[in-house]
Amino acid sequence: MLFPRPQEISVAAAYDGTHRTRRHDRPWVVLSMISTADGATAIDGNSAKLGGPTDREVFLHLHRSADCVLVGAETVRKDTYSPLPKHQQLVVLSTTGDLGSNTQTLLAAGNTRVVEGEVETIVLDLPGSICVLEGGPSLNNQMLRANLIDEICLTIAPMFIGGTTPRIFEGEWFNHESWTLAHVCQDSGFVFLRYLRSELGN
Repeated sequence: MLFPRPQEISVAAAYDGTHRTRRHDRPWVVLSMISTADGATAIDGNSAKLGGPTDREVFLHLHRSADCVLVGAETVRKDTYSPLPKHQQLVVLSTTGDLGSNTQTLLAAGNTRVVEGEVETIVLDLPGSICVLEGGPSLNNQMLRANLIDEICLTIAPMFIGGTTPRIFEGEWFNHESWTLAHVCQDSGFVFLRYLRSELGN
């Protein structure tokens, strides 16, 4: 860890979730994303091509710590999601119900739910105390605009790739409140940033 106190630290300790408690009407929402140093969120449409071993560990730690995972259907299709363990719920925002090659497997699992509508309504029906938001950029933008993200865990990959791939947030521009930087870590050229909504502190 580089900030707030230089030290060697495990992923589990750096991303400890004891501060994540359910809000009065919805779960605590953690956005988990990776981008290149110049802002790209995928290579050939796949975000997994940006990551390394530590980023994968961070992703899985957050993913597994959630009571539910909220994600857009395009991300599910591109990253070929598999069913979650029975104690978790996968909530997919989709207008068509097309979840890609694993559609039938995901729906047959019994803990995959396809939803549509406004995110302000959707989050009120999310179960548990912690929700991990995993993209894509349009869904992220809707959640940010509605002030429904409590924490942002962002990995910066040591890559510059140019092109026109999506950013973390895509949609209508708007001004948003500042965020508090909770930690900065690094490993093998990757930088790991964690932000909390400014009123939440660290």
